[in-house]
Amino acid sequence: MDEVYQPDAIVRVKLNQLIKDFFDYIEKNSDKIDSNIPVFFGSILATLEKTLPNVSDDLYDRFIDSITIRVLDASTMSDDLLYVEKLFDYAERNKRKKTGKALYDIVLGMKMINTGKYAEAIEQLKKYRNVDALICPAVAYCYFIRSPQGGVTDPEELVRGPTPKALAAREQMIELVRLNPPVNRLKEMGMGDDPGINKIFWFMLKQAIEWFPDEREFLRIGIEKASKDGRRDIREELLAIATERFYDDMFFLRESYKIKLESRDAGGVAGVVKQMTQQYPEELEPVYYGLKLAIITSREEIYHKFRKLALSKNIPQRALVLLDFGFEMMSGKQYEAHACLEEIKITFGPQHYYVTLLEYVAHDFLSNDEKKVKQAKKAMLDSIDQYCTRMLKIKDT
Repeated sequence: MDEVYQPDAIVRVKLNQLIKDFFDYIEKNSDKIDSNIPVFFGSILATLEKTLPNVSDDLYDRFIDSITIRVLDASTMSDDLLYVEKLFDYAERNKRKKTGKALYDIVLGMKMINTGKYAEAIEQLKKYRNVDALICPAVAYCYFIRSPQGGVTDPEELVRGPTPKALAAREQMIELVRLNPPVNRLKEMGMGDDPGINKIFWFMLKQAIEWFPDEREFLRIGIEKASKDGRRDIREELLAIATERFYDDMFFLRESYKIKLESRDAGGVAGVVKQMTQQYPEELEPVYYGLKLAIITSREEIYHKFRKLALSKNIPQRALVLLDFGFEMMSGKQYEAHACLEEIKITFGPQHYYVTLLEYVAHDFLSNDEKKVKQAKKAMLDSIDQYCTRMLKIKDT
């Protein structure tokens, strides 16, 4: 009998649950798995074939990668390079697609760093520097740690200049800027959480910020990674350096705006908006941030001030009517908000179906459930913000 069709979303949910179940098993039976890897893989693949026989090749192979990485993380033999090679060789042979051994090579290279095999790690990792932002700093560290005094700056360097290995470390950090690899791609592949490798990344990034004070990209990459990793402490530290060195850089001004908004620092947000407006007087983007702040704080005089500026800079009417609606809703003016909804229908014309969603959200503003009201406010603000930033072509990062 043919298998009943399942939407891809349901397949992913079931696959993620299966992965979670196997992760729990791996944590409790690591030694048993290490003693007979083929039997373990045979068991998980049989379970996958029985549970989700028609899973796509990509999801199937990603499942194997996830399981393999977790086995390695849980194993007491994870620093044994022969064990790592054996584990990944078996995993590769059980994949449906033969796409090469990139994941294995990267893991092995990281393990070489952990065991002090720096020269070997360089050769292992160099060809994968464009895969993830972690790798260039890892290669740079391998050069840096082998320079005189274990990477500690020799006072004579100030006279004679950096040693060849120290120069090679700097060159690898420049490669990070040139290649501009994605941040946290390895994490999406099931790895990249190694505390040692992440520690190396931050160590080398801070070295590069000191070596190349005029290069903004090290700060940008660091702030992006800190944001994705939830490292607010590092994010704030790097942002403090960035706003001092590159006070008129819109990327860093945006980040300052976001972090002060997250902290509910209305005065700080207003200061950033003022600085944006001074640095970019002809741009609409700072004006939009002023409107957004006024909506969140329900400050009528501020909203009208920035609305007037927005009109002078020819803000699209569709964005303006949505912002008007958002302001009236956040100010608790239901009658005025309803009038704005009617205006949105006229402005959007045949595409006014978006209003239906806004009407449902607006209804929850009248609820006696405080949690529901809070959720409605967030949903409305996020929706309008996403629509307007795309319409106004404002970069999110």
